[in-house]
Amino acid sequence: MKLWNRIRKSQKLNILRDLQVGIQSKLFPPPPKGSFPPLWLTTRKPPYGLLAKGGELSVESLLMAYEKGIFGFHDGKTVNWWSCDPRMVLFPEKMHFNRRFRQQLRSERFSVTFDTAFDQLVKSCAEREKTWLTPERISICNKLHELGHAHSVEVWNQEKQLVGGVFGVDLGRVFIGESSFHSEPSASKVAITYLACHLQHWNYLCFDIGGYQAYCEQMGFENIPRAAYLNLLKQGVDTHRKPGKWNLDESLNVAAWKPGEPGSQSLD
Repeated sequence: MKLWNRIRKSQKLNILRDLQVGIQSKLFPPPPKGSFPPLWLTTRKPPYGLLAKGGELSVESLLMAYEKGIFGFHDGKTVNWWSCDPRMVLFPEKMHFNRRFRQQLRSERFSVTFDTAFDQLVKSCAEREKTWLTPERISICNKLHELGHAHSVEVWNQEKQLVGGVFGVDLGRVFIGESSFHSEPSASKVAITYLACHLQHWNYLCFDIGGYQAYCEQMGFENIPRAAYLNLLKQGVDTHRKPGKWNLDESLNVAAWKPGEPGSQSLD
């Protein structure tokens, strides 16, 4: 009986929260019909991370949302706008990997490229039982890539097959990781390591992945309060973003990288 009462109480709470979000969405329409009010984001904690329902997913609305610490998903009926609290990020200097993995980086098991097979990588990330990467969302990802906002890191095996990678959106000095995949062990970790190494070299503040991921915690990602993340965005969002296609920097030795020693990856 106590368990049943708790379940009913939880259901009632969810209904009230959805009602609250619905009312807020009418008063403060999500983009592109409106913009998220900073006062709302700084003074009130969103119920279970959901900020608003409605609006439209587009290149413009997503960039507007990302710059305010918000991301949007389409549930098949409407767009849901979320803001995680806490937020999971990697400060590049805190990345860690063991000697065995460093040996993998030195081996010729994988090769790595940047922005070479963006569409193929995104589609590979979508090939799972449950995915937010709908055809419409993939189309927006491709548009972001064409405009130079979204980038990919691809990992290839010795047979030149795409076996892993990660992609996301560049905000200037903050990188928003959207999704990753691997079809061979360690391939996605290789992609994340290469990206983090380059982000440190390019003076980025952090690599953000949104909600908690256990395997990322093992690599040095950590949860920080949403308020702290919003402060990072204030420092890191830059309209003068690294333009155009990204390229693997041949002057960097990722296998020799010591994250706590910025510059250790440089061969110069």
